[in-house]
Amino acid sequence: MFHRFLATLMGTASLLSPAALHAQDDPVGAIDSVTVGALAHEVANDAEGGIDGALELRFRPLFGRDWAIEVLPTVGGTVNFSGDTNTAYAGATARYHLTDFFYVEGFFGLAVHDADTPRDAGGLDLGCTVLFREGAAAGYRNGHHALALSISHASHGDILCDGPNDGMTNVGVYYGYHF
Repeated sequence: MFHRFLATLMGTASLLSPAALHAQDDPVGAIDSVTVGALAHEVANDAEGGIDGALELRFRPLFGRDWAIEVLPTVGGTVNFSGDTNTAYAGATARYHLTDFFYVEGFFGLAVHDADTPRDAGGLDLGCTVLFREGAAAGYRNGHHALALSISHASHGDILCDGPNDGMTNVGVYYGYHF
């Protein structure tokens, strides 16, 4: 079911890509970049752990590249190699270039996970299946290649549902290829 949801999420995001929303000056497709990452899973408590593999697709900026901050529709997911919580998410990444090589990013969106709710016996107590996901990164880009240090957090924020709210915080490194 989780894989089916991820496929549906990515298909829907492709329909909402910037190429479909406005004309782009860039002649290259709708994808801005693909990132892969290795993350320390749930660094805030000992309920879960291990390493997550991450994959993200970032679409072309919604408002083009003429703005100081680029807003990129983003879909992605994490797979925990220790058998703990996996996620799929969609939202927007805001990228600001500090120099020609260094940048910072922020992310906000929604995530779904495969942990048992409301209580995952022996794991995180996330409260509900749909969570807010926010993150930040600082990176270095040279040509098509980029490396970034990242932190992300997912929780319901006592808004999406009531009950337990352990949240899940991951820290790691991403490699990105920009088209």
